[in-house]
Amino acid sequence: MSKEYDTLLENYQEIQLLNSMGGVLYWDMNTYMPPAAIGQRAKQFQYISQKTHGLATRPEVGKMLEVCEKDTSLDDLQRRNVELIRRAYDDRTILPSELVGKLAAQSNKTLEVWKKAKAKSDFQMVLPDLEDLFALNDEANNLLAKSKNMDDSFNALIDSRDKGFGVKLLTKLFDEMKSFLIPFIKKCTESEIKPDRSFLSRKVPRSAQVKMVENISRFLEYDFYSENAVGNIAEVEHPLTIGGGFKDVRVTVKYHEDYVLSAFLAGAHECGHAIHSLQGKEEWFNQPIYRMASPSFGESQSRFLENIIASSKEFWKYYYPQFQKDTEGVFKDVSLEDFYFALNAVNPGFVRIQADEVTYILHIIIRFEIERDWFAGKIDTKDLPQVWNEKYKQYLGVTVPNDTLGLMQDLHWYSQYYGYFFGYGIGDLISSQMTAKISKDLPNWKVSLEGGKFTPIRKWLETNVHQRGGTLDCLDMVKSITGEDLSPKYHIEYLKEKFSPLYQI
Repeated sequence: MSKEYDTLLENYQEIQLLNSMGGVLYWDMNTYMPPAAIGQRAKQFQYISQKTHGLATRPEVGKMLEVCEKDTSLDDLQRRNVELIRRAYDDRTILPSELVGKLAAQSNKTLEVWKKAKAKSDFQMVLPDLEDLFALNDEANNLLAKSKNMDDSFNALIDSRDKGFGVKLLTKLFDEMKSFLIPFIKKCTESEIKPDRSFLSRKVPRSAQVKMVENISRFLEYDFYSENAVGNIAEVEHPLTIGGGFKDVRVTVKYHEDYVLSAFLAGAHECGHAIHSLQGKEEWFNQPIYRMASPSFGESQSRFLENIIASSKEFWKYYYPQFQKDTEGVFKDVSLEDFYFALNAVNPGFVRIQADEVTYILHIIIRFEIERDWFAGKIDTKDLPQVWNEKYKQYLGVTVPNDTLGLMQDLHWYSQYYGYFFGYGIGDLISSQMTAKISKDLPNWKVSLEGGKFTPIRKWLETNVHQRGGTLDCLDMVKSITGEDLSPKYHIEYLKEKFSPLYQI
């Protein structure tokens, strides 16, 4: 092993240290930062972004990579580290440091304006900043496309985010899901068997919801409570998980007094991200291979806990008494069967994070198609509300009442998460395919879950998924874990098996 490899990792570790500082600052900005501090915070982010960009793209890195790529003494994991650093280097060297700094500053500025605009349901308030942010991202993506010899800038962005995916493959996967989902949703909504969902809007005090989220997090073995805790739970406008460094992964949720399941399911979802990160191999920390295979793969872990676990009949058979206690008797008159059906009702709506499992991917497909056409120049930023509302009417049959419940509901396009939405949909496909593999390896996992035991499942994830980190790209990782290429068929079968009996279709 060469000294160049050691120096390359030292450089990467310095970048990760700065990124962890940025993570803590980002968590603070979303939780407790005073509003007047946004200007200074933007400067802090710009500094960190420019500093990390400079470290990642300095000429010495390129020279060290060339040496390491010829070093035959490196083992497979070391070569994978070099490969991942090379990808990041190639993607980032094409972007001028000034552009990177502008992106960081504009993204944080736009995010703060979005919060105010969303509260007022006024898209025009955030439009100028969104146009500036999109223009900067478009500029960056075009530079990426040129460097990768790609004609499609969105394709280049997808390739950078999730190696192996592209517009063509995603369109194929999502078109197959869309052809199943639209008629299946119609069958469910037209069925004479309908759940009573009225009790789900009963008000549950915030204090009770805090206890509820804490208890589901304990059940999922996310340690925010011990004297050696590795995380915490805070409230934000939009739920997310933020890493602050080794053994520091923080979960956030949003409490709604009149929709208790929002915080509950968000808590389970974010715990999926947190556990995925925390169960990585300790000796790999501060190496590229410690990180998840891709954002899409990361979403498979969060969606698995949210849907396969926390929305399952087996889980609720065990957990419902605890839930009734946590919510202070608000649901004491509701039977388990009625609650489970209401929880899993197929109910086309406006809000992605409140969507049921069946309609959820259509929310993702809408966003993917808009992003694809937006970056292709087929949609102007000012026309986003109209395009958004038209697609919701066409795919889900709903009329979006305002921009808060429309294209301002998610923070992604007002922050730094372009080309990210598709990963939520791919995450569902992966989680269902992974569940089929779990059922082969742990035939009694549902029995364990019904008995209140999550540990066997967590350990399976740790051994078979989480401790493999980023040793393979997403599609290769899926095939390695499950023995098959990624396919929508497992998710389609999962949805049929779960929802057809509920609606007797």
